[in-house]
Amino acid sequence: MDMHLPERAAEAVPAHPRRALVLTGGIALGAFEAGACAALDGAEEGLPPWLLGASVGALNAAILAGNPPERRLAQLRRFWEVVATEPMPFAGALLGLPPASGLWRRGYNQASALQTLLFGNPALFRPRLLPEFGPAASLYELGPLMRRLPDFIDFNRLNEGETRLTIVATDVESGERVVFDTAAGARIGPEHLAASCALLPLFTPVEVAGRLLADGGLASNAPLDLVLDATGTGPLQCLVVELFARSGRRPASLSAAIARAGDLAFGNQTRQALESRTREYRMRALIGRLAAELPPEREREAELAALLAHAEATVLCLGYHAAEDEAGAGKVFDFSRATIADRWAAGERGMREGLDRLHRPEAAEVLAPGLLLHEVEALSAP
Repeated sequence: MDMHLPERAAEAVPAHPRRALVLTGGIALGAFEAGACAALDGAEEGLPPWLLGASVGALNAAILAGNPPERRLAQLRRFWEVVATEPMPFAGALLGLPPASGLWRRGYNQASALQTLLFGNPALFRPRLLPEFGPAASLYELGPLMRRLPDFIDFNRLNEGETRLTIVATDVESGERVVFDTAAGARIGPEHLAASCALLPLFTPVEVAGRLLADGGLASNAPLDLVLDATGTGPLQCLVVELFARSGRRPASLSAAIARAGDLAFGNQTRQALESRTREYRMRALIGRLAAELPPEREREAELAALLAHAEATVLCLGYHAAEDEAGAGKVFDFSRATIADRWAAGERGMREGLDRLHRPEAAEVLAPGLLLHEVEALSAP
């Protein structure tokens, strides 16, 4: 069960636009999403008018929604430049950034992840001195993020501008998914975005309107269902950027096994959402065939008409596949400047390929009558 805050009569919520972008969570992997958004913003299609996100996906979406079109990409790039770190400053000064692969790059990535785990990221989160105390036991607190967000986001524009923003969090006590949607009257602030990023037990959950909220990815890392369930007419196109690879190699080490477990736990959510919608679309197609045998006046009955009035939906899933030399279990904590740049570039390449696929409907997988899927996987190195 979802909880939408604040509540408003359903008829007062405008029909959603027919293009939407869903951005998922993954901490430092979010640089891949930023690159994908940069490619999309520069394409003929432009950014969709509805942005949805969980965790770091909520941050990326909020920066885009909270800035005018001519500034949003610059602000997104500035955010990722600010959160980037340099784990080997002396070596970097002498030798420059490490190569895309090899032992040096592997050590560089692992040093970056270890640095973040020990000291946090000064622009985002810092270690707690007493992890067992407070609203919930956690290793880090998100105070730096909340203080910095107004530097990158105009919250008045975010809440009142032309781009619809939907972010999700999870109620720590009830387990409900909590949805904040500017089209439904929600006023999203820094605390809502921090709540969507508060992945237990890493980050302290955030209290919003009397509810203790944690990372939206704990309920739905890719809130694709909100798009597919929304009302509207005409063909629907939904782009999903997935940061955890559903497919991968057999893990050869403990670190690789931990990383693979995270990939499976989060990466499978999107596929499960698509499988449930595939069953629904197949059922609708069956009902449509049966309805064709009914007298015309029966087809106009409200419940039957609602079942039949679903639009064709095309979903593009753009997935990130980490390079072999990324930091294993610590890849989500690797904020190193070289890795952020690689992930951004991979997102740009992947989105360009995805947009090309969307122009070729014959290349789509037909999941069910009226439900088409394009899947594109982008590697962190070309």
